Amino acid sequence: MELIEQILNVVYNVGIFLYSYDYGNTISYLKFFSILISPLLLYGIIYSVIKTRKIFGAIKPAARPAAKIPEDKNKNLEEWDKITAKSASEDENERKFAIIAADTLIEKILSLAGYEGENLGERLKKIEPSDLDSLNNLWEAHKVRNRIAHEANYRLSKEDAKSALKNFESALRELEFI
Repeated sequence: MELIEQILNVVYNVGIFLYSYDYGNTISYLKFFSILISPLLLYGIIYSVIKTRKIFGAIKPAARPAAKIPEDKNKNLEEWDKITAKSASEDENERKFAIIAADTLIEKILSLAGYEGENLGERLKKIEPSDLDSLNNLWEAHKVRNRIAHEANYRLSKEDAKSALKNFESALRELEFI
């Protein structure tokens, strides 16, 4: 109990000292010191921002491979129009062929853009969502292609074909292929 009283007495005395202390000279010294140190700290901030921008500038181009996509938009549109024409067919096999052709086209484009992998699925895994806004749509379309390729009894409706082609098209537009 005496120990607690002594501790409380010391805390009280320190509080009284701090309350009654004349801070006039201390404030003057702090102002002088802050005037000296502020330009140094400002220089440090500016230096850090410049170096950080330089580092992020070097990282950003490496994060997304430079695209080497064919530049002839008319030829690209013709190729895409052939695929969409097949997808509108009454024949289910033609619609399936169109989905597979669109999937192959995307795989070729991503390969030309520098994304590595043995197939489209592996290439898609290496794409950051921030690099391709339509990545989730592309995954959905690729899943339809996988069902066509791996499920013998898969029935591809016109609506499913249209949805998958729409997803492929959004990726092609974002990649500036069409």
